[in-house]
Amino acid sequence: MKKFATMKEKERPTGSERVVLSTVLRNMPIARADVTKLTKLSQQSVHRIVENLVDRKLLRLDEPHISGRGKPSPRIRIETEKYISIGISIGTEEAKVCAMDLSGHPLHQDILKVDPSEPSELITAFEAQIFKWLKDELSQNQILGLGIAMQGHRVDRQGIFVAPKPLAKWANYPLAEEFNEYFGLPVFAENNATCSATAEFYLGARDGSDPHCLAYLSFNYGYGAGLFVERDAFLGGHGNAGEISTIFTPEQANKRPALGELVKRFNKSSHSTSNIKTFIESVEPSNTVIANWLEEVKPQLCLSIRALKAVADPNEIVFGGEAPIYLRELLVKTADEAFEGQLSPNPILRVSDIPFDPAHIGAALLPLHKLVY
Repeated sequence: MKKFATMKEKERPTGSERVVLSTVLRNMPIARADVTKLTKLSQQSVHRIVENLVDRKLLRLDEPHISGRGKPSPRIRIETEKYISIGISIGTEEAKVCAMDLSGHPLHQDILKVDPSEPSELITAFEAQIFKWLKDELSQNQILGLGIAMQGHRVDRQGIFVAPKPLAKWANYPLAEEFNEYFGLPVFAENNATCSATAEFYLGARDGSDPHCLAYLSFNYGYGAGLFVERDAFLGGHGNAGEISTIFTPEQANKRPALGELVKRFNKSSHSTSNIKTFIESVEPSNTVIANWLEEVKPQLCLSIRALKAVADPNEIVFGGEAPIYLRELLVKTADEAFEGQLSPNPILRVSDIPFDPAHIGAALLPLHKLVY
């Protein structure tokens, strides 16, 4: 049943329109004349496309920009008043949701007051949150689509996942199909690490750089990676590219850098750390359990980083997920010898500029990435 207003399929941007929109997004406000310079499109085509997108409320014109001789060129921005995108990250401990405007700016971020392990309860709470957003502030907006970030690996490329044990009821659940039928909107589902890589690609780099190949390490209950190659998520044949923990033997698996394993170490050391959230809120960075764990996981961390370099050759490997900033920094330092003795160019290892787990933001970016940019 259709519940929400959305963009009609025939209104979605075409290939050339998406090129213009992507160029504006990366450089706004940008003079229309500069759009021509940054794309392979003719000036006439850019003028026509921009005019069309302004009429459809996907772009807006600002005051003209004077640059040298000739007629001033109007400056262009993404129009943010008509469309929003919605995302949800289904985690082992909480479900985080995000409403985002067309420029990728988060308008609202909330945590649903619901057990994330119960599908029917979560969907009902998610719907109620969307209605609340629309009633309170976003009543004039149409919803472009829904994005879902799920922990675990895919059964296939159709949005069905094998979730970790705390999310057992979501295992083999047809996410995209069920959410599409319930909400009547375009739905896109990805692994949480891929969603985080999407957020990092669009929002992470302070200098506005556009890496050809980005790898994102997501330190959550488990340990995974997301890959963004040539401006798109790389999923592989079965949709599981980046399932980096599959390189470990069973003996190595419990020594991989997963936060679920770190919580176990604290509990074995007589610390009352029931979950990742408690760990983040209560544990001091100087705690010896952390130092011991870092030494324990170092071989597996370095192995996975070398594997990413060997297979994907990323420009940079970004450390993020639910790990707090100080732990991300310690993990980067722990991995600083990963490429010792290697002569080929190495990726930059860096902490994500996004100071929290951005999977819900990346989920909200999925409809923008799939339908607009």
